Amino acid sequence: MLMLAFRSSLKERVHELLHQCGVNAFTEMNDTVGYGETGPAEGLAYYPGTNAVILVSLDDDRAARVTKAVTAWCEETDNHPGWQKPSIRLFSWPCTQIV
Repeated sequence: MLMLAFRSSLKERVHELLHQCGVNAFTEMNDTVGYGETGPAEGLAYYPGTNAVILVSLDDDRAARVTKAVTAWCEETDNHPGWQKPSIRLFSWPCTQIV
């Protein structure tokens, strides 16, 4: 199981990345709020923006493709001084489908 937590402003790029990795089915929760390394995302005038969370159950090969793609995206900023790393986090844990 992978969980991607990211700023909602990155939604289009995250969807594109998942599609390029062959991920066509996932669960998405929009307009989530929180506070992280890049500051608060509470959807308020003084803390604008929100987050989104995607949960996706994948086989090991496809999970590795997504991990590699997200890592490459984050590392791409190292080659461009002044670019900010994307506000995205990727988590994984074992998952067994019951039904």
